[in-house]
Amino acid sequence: MAATVMQRIRKAGKYLLDKAVEIDDAYSDKIANMYAETNPVVQAAAYLVGGASPSLRKAQPQRDIGPETRGQMLGQQAMEYAVPAANAVPKYVLPAAGVTLAGQALVDATALLGDQQPPTQLDVG
Repeated sequence: MAATVMQRIRKAGKYLLDKAVEIDDAYSDKIANMYAETNPVVQAAAYLVGGASPSLRKAQPQRDIGPETRGQMLGQQAMEYAVPAANAVPKYVLPAAGVTLAGQALVDATALLGDQQPPTQLDVG
């Protein structure tokens, strides 16, 4: 009985994680499409820290040769996790904190609904 409950919980967790990865991949693709017409330097920045790389899966950096030393292998492994973590910040953390324009617009709209003055307006009277 307990084993079947645990199996169901694991199955539900896997389903939710798979859906979250699917949503994150689609969101990352939309961000990458915004940078499609830019120069290669901007595109590289978009994939490294601009949110164009998926945040819920390991990065797969392209390299011409495999890691040869232990230090290079550790650097490779660090990049596999550092790039997704760095991409989560502009996609999820900054908007939630109200730092981006979209987040600021949300804060302003919420303030207007609460019949308060938006923080971007000066009181003239």
